[in-house]
Amino acid sequence: GPLRRGAAPAAPVPPRAGDGEAILAPGALRGAGRGRDLDRLSRTLFLRIYPVIGAVVLLTQVAVAWVNYGDQIRLYGERAALTAALTANAIAAAGAARQPDAARSQLHALSLDPAFRSATLRDGAGAVVASLGEPPRGRSFELVQVAVPVAQAGGPPGQLTVVLSAEALRAGAENQFLIALAACLVLMLAVVVTLDATMRRHVIAPLRRLNAAMREVEHKRWTTVDLGGGARAGNEIDAIASAFNRMVEGLRSGDEARHLLAELERAHARLARANALVLESIGYARRIQDSVLPDRAALAPAGIEVAVLWEPLQVVGGDSFWIEDLDGTSILLVADCTGHGVPGAFLTLIVATALDRILHDHGLRSPAAILAALDGMVRARLRQDRPGSDSDDGLDCAVCVLDRGAGTLRFAGAGLGLAVMAEGGITRIRGARRGLGYRLGARAPEPPADVAVPLAPGAAFYLMTDGVTDQMGGERRRLLGHSGVAAMLLRHGALPLDAQVRALEADLAAWRGDEPRRDDMTLLAFRPRG
Repeated sequence: GPLRRGAAPAAPVPPRAGDGEAILAPGALRGAGRGRDLDRLSRTLFLRIYPVIGAVVLLTQVAVAWVNYGDQIRLYGERAALTAALTANAIAAAGAARQPDAARSQLHALSLDPAFRSATLRDGAGAVVASLGEPPRGRSFELVQVAVPVAQAGGPPGQLTVVLSAEALRAGAENQFLIALAACLVLMLAVVVTLDATMRRHVIAPLRRLNAAMREVEHKRWTTVDLGGGARAGNEIDAIASAFNRMVEGLRSGDEARHLLAELERAHARLARANALVLESIGYARRIQDSVLPDRAALAPAGIEVAVLWEPLQVVGGDSFWIEDLDGTSILLVADCTGHGVPGAFLTLIVATALDRILHDHGLRSPAAILAALDGMVRARLRQDRPGSDSDDGLDCAVCVLDRGAGTLRFAGAGLGLAVMAEGGITRIRGARRGLGYRLGARAPEPPADVAVPLAPGAAFYLMTDGVTDQMGGERRRLLGHSGVAAMLLRHGALPLDAQVRALEADLAAWRGDEPRRDDMTLLAFRPRG
């Protein structure tokens, strides 16, 4: 078909305030696409062009016929003059200028001409010597009359007047004119038919297609004009149709953009509502995670100063710590579970549940035994103790057990170590190079072992996750590392632990600068008093 209809939007888009000029209002193209306007245009072209063509052709033929008629009249006159001259010479040679019978016989030769009307011979005195034919009658433009002198011996010359009729010539000219007029009418009719067909094909038909497309666009049915293989160079209607198609594409793109924008806004609103629900749920999960974490002042009655820096990367996190005093034994633990955010927070709940059973139901007090039991419980909870398990999650963990009665401190770590500040320096005790949980590989992991740590007077102890040490920053944009954290702690070693933790947090922020944090961050500092 001559029209191509684009895909309309699936649903109408409600207009928004301020879009009045951007949306094609109904009726904006009204009247532009009425077929009777094109019929009126065709009639106007016919009435204004075809009469002009007919008048020009008719006047041209009249002028040509008149010129031909004049030329033939002139030739008739020349022939009559030549015939009269020859006859006058014959009369003069025969001496018949005064002999009527002899002159009449010469004039009789003139009557053989079909156009002959009359001939009169006069002597020098003007008297008629001989006459043949009828006197000239009729319209003067239908007669050709010539007079030539006739020489006479011994007297003034006479005169021979010959009249020829141009009626046959006029009739021939009229017939020729009628034939030419008929030919011109046929030619003009052919021109009219050809021009009309050309106009309808190359002007009216494209305009009808354009107007039909305008009617469709008026009702927001984005229809373009089929140019039949492309716009022809120098064709104004094709240029107009191309411009119209570009306008329709622009309007369709704008309308689709508004539709998509409205859909996007609705989807955005749905996402905002869903996000609000998720954030509300995560906020509630944060309250649950906070309630699971122990009281930071749990060891105050035991004379142990404790300070904690616990900062998840998101609302909830995968870092956890444990502080508890059981029958004169203080247990301090830091765990860094796989991932951060909600998945890590779920693992911290598993770890907290397992620790509660290990410490209260099983009564374990050895750091290495606590880690081994925690490894087994996490592996069982995540079903990693079975062949073909999909879970490969776990945690790094460090445990300190302070026996106040015996005056001993034991440490064991799996992936995490212990930093000891004493006598103006910091010593780092590494844990076993392994994690807890995870799928078992071909080689058995290194088992954790208890390490006895001397309790020097005034010594401070720090358990921390890698979120504290693995921070990018500084002028050279490098990792801070354990040595960097140790240097920061040493600068503030004379302060109480709470002040140390606050100062360390400020130093870490200054170190990062514009760099974002990459992981959850937990540091547990403790120092026995006395």
